[in-house]
Amino acid sequence: MKNTPQDTPTQLARIGRELPPVLEHPAIVAGKRQSAVMRHLMSGDATFLALKEAVEKLAAAAPKDHDVVIHAFDIFVVEVRFLQPHTLLLRGFDQNGHQTFVVAHYSQMVAHVVYRPKRGPKRVITGFNVEAGTET
Repeated sequence: MKNTPQDTPTQLARIGRELPPVLEHPAIVAGKRQSAVMRHLMSGDATFLALKEAVEKLAAAAPKDHDVVIHAFDIFVVEVRFLQPHTLLLRGFDQNGHQTFVVAHYSQMVAHVVYRPKRGPKRVITGFNVEAGTET
């Protein structure tokens, strides 16, 4: 019996129903799991969250007439941006009051959270922002 072009869609539909679902190779599944675990282990998430928590706790305990900022890389940091998965962009002021930025890998971070007399009329508390990583 010869197949006609009209028979082909019916045969393809029947074949599709008879095939088992495609399973991923165990090595692919293991690679995906390992990648997810490594993403968590090799990221700056914990560093970013620890900085944020330290600022929040000190801000609650510090005198209200004092700023609460991070002191790192010889600058007073007023904003921390976390560029996922592992880069921190710090914006702040140096000892002379000049605006300064530092870009750092999370593993380079050594920071002190401090309070000091306000520099201006409003209280400054280091702010935090998370941004998903971008492809270039």
